[in-house]
Amino acid sequence: MKHLTNLLLSAWLVLAAHAAQAQEDVARQHIERGLAYASAGDTLLAFAEFERATDAAPSLADAHYHLGRLYGHRASSVETDFRDRVRAERALLEALRLRPSDPRYLLELARLRLKQHMKVDAGRLFNRALSAAEEQGDPDVLAEIHFNIGYIKELEYESQRHRRFRPFFRGPPVTEFYRLFDEQPSRYADAYLEDAPAIEDSGELAKEEMLEHYRAALRYDARHVGAAIRLMGYLFDEQRFAEYLALARRLRSEHPQRPEPYLFLGLGLHAAGREDEAAEAFEDGLARLHDDERAAIENLAPVLRRRAAEDYLDLSEEERAEFNSRYWQLTDPLYLTEANERRLEHLARVAYADLRFAAPEAGLRGWETDRGIVFVRYGAPDDIGVFGPDVTSRGNPYAIGRRSIIWSYGRDGPVFIFQQMPGYLDARFAGDYQFIAENYRALVPAKYDNIPSIPELLELPVQIARFRGDTPDEVAVEIHAALPLVELARELDLNKGELEVGLFLFDRYGENFLRRVGTEVVTYAESAETNEYRSWRILMPPVDFLVAAVETRDAVTWRAAAARDTFSAWAFSGDSLSVSDILVADAIRPLVEDPQKRFDYDIQVNPALEFVSGEPVHIYYELYGLASDPEGFASYDVALQVRVKRLERGGPIGQLLGALADAWGFSIVGDDRLELRFSREVRLDGRDRVTEYLALDPKEVPAGEYEIRLRVWDRLGEQLATRVRAFDVIGEE
Repeated sequence: MKHLTNLLLSAWLVLAAHAAQAQEDVARQHIERGLAYASAGDTLLAFAEFERATDAAPSLADAHYHLGRLYGHRASSVETDFRDRVRAERALLEALRLRPSDPRYLLELARLRLKQHMKVDAGRLFNRALSAAEEQGDPDVLAEIHFNIGYIKELEYESQRHRRFRPFFRGPPVTEFYRLFDEQPSRYADAYLEDAPAIEDSGELAKEEMLEHYRAALRYDARHVGAAIRLMGYLFDEQRFAEYLALARRLRSEHPQRPEPYLFLGLGLHAAGREDEAAEAFEDGLARLHDDERAAIENLAPVLRRRAAEDYLDLSEEERAEFNSRYWQLTDPLYLTEANERRLEHLARVAYADLRFAAPEAGLRGWETDRGIVFVRYGAPDDIGVFGPDVTSRGNPYAIGRRSIIWSYGRDGPVFIFQQMPGYLDARFAGDYQFIAENYRALVPAKYDNIPSIPELLELPVQIARFRGDTPDEVAVEIHAALPLVELARELDLNKGELEVGLFLFDRYGENFLRRVGTEVVTYAESAETNEYRSWRILMPPVDFLVAAVETRDAVTWRAAAARDTFSAWAFSGDSLSVSDILVADAIRPLVEDPQKRFDYDIQVNPALEFVSGEPVHIYYELYGLASDPEGFASYDVALQVRVKRLERGGPIGQLLGALADAWGFSIVGDDRLELRFSREVRLDGRDRVTEYLALDPKEVPAGEYEIRLRVWDRLGEQLATRVRAFDVIGEE
């Protein structure tokens, strides 16, 4: 009987084992299907399969793990949205009850604790997971654990980075307009930062531990995207570009189809001034983006004024692409280089914003966050200060317990204050600062004055003057420039430099109309004595709108100077009165006894339209289409006004006008202007133009802005033509 009982028991155990194995096999089939659905993005079907797996084999730890893991990934970190977190916790704790030392289960529960804002518990669980994973020797799990421990250390470091003591006798940073009274936000914040001493070495230990854990994650798994990206962000901030670029290239090699490695590589190359390589990397990254992501990155609305942005967003996809092309072509800071440095700077800022400010827990890419938006518009701030949380709300409950982050762009630049919840990397505009940001956007929608490959972009004075060409349907455009050779040579040990000098004309569509580029060797040691003036004369058909760009660049130092101006090259009619532009010069000397055309004069043009007080101001202009009598004589009246637009130091304009009227022989004709009138009769003899020049030779003219207004009346043709030209007078150097 006893023998029979044992046989029956053995048979039952075998059958039970087979039944349990069958249940586990069914559960694992559900798990496989659930993972497939989850990978395809169908979470509802994935949840259903994982639930079926737990029902089929309640004692199968993996079934509870995958269910809890999926709930954990879907769970929000918002305090009030806890339903998925509770479900995830229940499933993961059951998995750990069944298999207490599985590092994967500990890892997922630790991640969940982070979303529950339980950093201390999360840290303990990560350490337990690390010990268990080291015993098992699973490199993938070890990499993931090191990455998550690195993230906890990053949260700790970010809570201490840029920390400062509050200034004595001052409360937390003010973020509401009504409390600033009449003080400008930028002046207030700049003074606040100036009085707030930095906390030395704040967060340095956490930073080193963070970096080591990210590096350990990459040692175990060279393909780990998260660890590579987090590490690259801090390498970039510390300007460790060699290591940064090596890591970006390795990430690109490991993930050749992902766009991020290319975009982050472009960021590093741009920071190193390697623009051609950066342009190639950015284009490779853009090509790998989904259409909606690429549209978001190429979207120019954030760097346009609000009304212009609204019009831009109303454009069709094709119209927007055409607008983008024109915008970047016409805003390129240096046409002398192959790369468009401004577009590359924009793409680099977008890439950096995604590298450093992305908020996955909020579903936001870096350029969509408040700090990312500001960074894309204005680049890196000049100064950053972080201050501990306020303990009172002062009417703003959102501010309780949140750190204040001040970004200052200098005393006269914008300032922005953000607030950040402990345990989060995302930060939002504080108080009224979203309004302040929009208000400043209306004044300055974007700034691109910190491009690495253009360490200094100097001003380059230019004067443009239009004359009739050889025929009435041809326009002669003169462009005169003064290269800032002394500034280009400042503090250089080089004896000689190779300068590129270029003139570029573009139409309203950004299409290249003219390009003239040359290279010349300049002796910097003699820059003060070297001729700085460059001039071009272009004969062209009438054009309604052109952009003129004059540039120079040193090939070694990358110092550059550039000027931009716009003009319309309208035709000067052959049968009606018209007048050329007024060409303003330092000196004009006729070369022949009866000068009849432009090159009968030696004209030393003043490109800057700027004169030292006491120096004479010379002007030259041409008249076309004058009517003549039967004997071939033209008769016309000239009224030349000089208007005082602004005096540098103020003062009574009436007294000044009296002195100038006496010095120049002009008459006072208003509260702010003088006028000289004269009449002339000229025998045309078949000429198509009459040339005029004169000099204003003042004794002393106060510094300020002045304007020349020229009016010509053709007495025979009864027609009027006018021109205006402004110039400045500066004090003695």
